[in-house]
Amino acid sequence: MDEERNNFREEDLSEVVNRFKNSLISGRKKYFDVMEFEGIVEQLMEEGDLQSSEIAAKQGIQIHPNAIPLQLKYAQILISKGKYDQAHKYLNFAEKVETANPDVHLLKGSAWLIMGNEQEAKNSFNNAVKHANGEEDDILYHIASAFVQVGEIKKAITYFERALKYNPTNDLVLYDLAFFYDQMGKFKKSIAYYNRFIDNDTYNYTAWFNLGIVYNKAEKHKKAIEAYEYALAINENFHMALFNIGNALANSSKFEAAIEKYYEYLKVDADNDDAYCYIGECHLNLEDYKNSEYNYRKALEINKENDTAWFGIGLLYWIQQRFDDSISLIKQAIDIDEKNSEYWLTLGKVNKDANYREEALKAFKKGAKTDAENTEIWLTWAEALKSYSEPENAIRIIKRGIKNNTDSMLKYRLVALLLENRNQKEAYEWLRKAMKQDFENINYLFDIYPRSMKSKRIKKIVDEYRSGVK
Repeated sequence: MDEERNNFREEDLSEVVNRFKNSLISGRKKYFDVMEFEGIVEQLMEEGDLQSSEIAAKQGIQIHPNAIPLQLKYAQILISKGKYDQAHKYLNFAEKVETANPDVHLLKGSAWLIMGNEQEAKNSFNNAVKHANGEEDDILYHIASAFVQVGEIKKAITYFERALKYNPTNDLVLYDLAFFYDQMGKFKKSIAYYNRFIDNDTYNYTAWFNLGIVYNKAEKHKKAIEAYEYALAINENFHMALFNIGNALANSSKFEAAIEKYYEYLKVDADNDDAYCYIGECHLNLEDYKNSEYNYRKALEINKENDTAWFGIGLLYWIQQRFDDSISLIKQAIDIDEKNSEYWLTLGKVNKDANYREEALKAFKKGAKTDAENTEIWLTWAEALKSYSEPENAIRIIKRGIKNNTDSMLKYRLVALLLENRNQKEAYEWLRKAMKQDFENINYLFDIYPRSMKSKRIKKIVDEYRSGVK
């Protein structure tokens, strides 16, 4: 049966779909068998034509009312259109006829999950696995994908892991585990799964490339370069690997070598403004400001909307203490990408150096509003207020930051500010909270407020905390 279906799809599907489309245009319904209707519906769904696929499914059910595959296809379309109650009607019918069909339970589970009824979804998914009949890894993979669809990545991963227990070499599962662990920032696990995938498919250059990206994020730049080089060796036309070798070299502070790779990449993509930006950044790190600006300007010749280039030249002018020019250029970058908190942070810093107090504080405020998770903005904003002899306002801003940002660094900074402001009792309370959250960051407190290391009271609180932990 499966062999017949594959032959049908390969040889006749295109002609069958065209005949169905012509029937829609003419308004004359034509007869197709169940397998043909299945192929028509699938093809139209792949093309994104839900309306025509729904018509095909309806016509198929009218001609073949007991065809469970068409009932399932129609339910799938209804789910994709948000018509869950209608979908359940067809799925319930299918379940009565084919109780042991895992596809029925998969679709029911997906519908329940989208509707927010996770318990019913799990019941249906358990039934799907129960009737998997040797295809447990495939069923679990589809369950995991349903959780991905609703944004429940951690739960999806549990199902991917279960699938792998049934089939440790399932490429789809390995690849998705690698991808989603990367998205979660768990680079060690991501790398392990990409390597397992590559063990099964050594010449998959995309997998090598993605592995390189994760190595780069994990700051294993030498490994990243090796992975990119493998991708390039497998497919010499995959030039993004060449570009990313440049990135990895730059990230490992090998700026001259990175520049060479970027120029090598430009031989195949001469109008890539981002490459010129990266070259500009490398020259900036080498303190070669003339060549840095030259390359940023080259990027702008190609694309005037390249905010990175405007910002890069702004940084150069800031270093050269051309504050007004720097501010003007950073504002150009912000006009293009106002959601970039680093731009607002830097604008605040430049304004502060230029003694434009109000403009600096406005920039810090805008940056914090744009990205409350950017810890440096809160710290810099508070430091600016402290330098303006406004310690109470500095404390207020750090407390506001703590409400919006969970980084323990803010709590330790608050401790230092409170101690400097002679509010010891509150400082000790916050110190306990900071240590409970992240004891290792206590060195940050000692760095920014060295006097705290000599405080007998602080030493006692720290020792008490250590004893309690033990």
